Amino acid sequence: MRSIIQILLVASLSLLSAFSSYAAEKISGAEVINNNCARCHNARAVHEFSIPEWKVIMPHMREKAHLTGKETQAVLEFLELTSQRAPLAKKVASEKMIAPDGKQLFVQFGCQGCHSLKGDGGTVGPALDETIKNKGIGFFIKKLQNPQFNNSSSPMPKMPLNEQQIKAIAQYIKS
Repeated sequence: MRSIIQILLVASLSLLSAFSSYAAEKISGAEVINNNCARCHNARAVHEFSIPEWKVIMPHMREKAHLTGKETQAVLEFLELTSQRAPLAKKVASEKMIAPDGKQLFVQFGCQGCHSLKGDGGTVGPALDETIKNKGIGFFIKKLQNPQFNNSSSPMPKMPLNEQQIKAIAQYIKS
């Protein structure tokens, strides 16, 4: 009897642990946009509306798209993130500068929400696997600095990235 109770207790704790790690999983606002919003709406530039306007729009879209509260919050966080100005590069001696992690930036800014890389990610934007090879690093840097430079109707937001961070993302994509 005691061993059955111990087995049930261990099984219950395992399930609880699995559910709590699932609940703690970070939701990407860009992925929510790609997987939900883009189904009904043509891809739109996030700067089409201000943050206060998005905060009015999102509860309505939550109801219509059956988004969870966490998904709605993730979208709002993504919209707020992409509405920030690019951070100024810190003036630090070159030997003390820490190179940014391109993969971490790629995930942090939700690039995979709209773009695929190695077959994984969204479909709102183009796959990035061959972009730098086919269009060059200059095109890639310019696209992140001014997403509408070659297509005025591009829905890609201007990310608050400095040139060093953009180059780190480019390096990650090329590898």
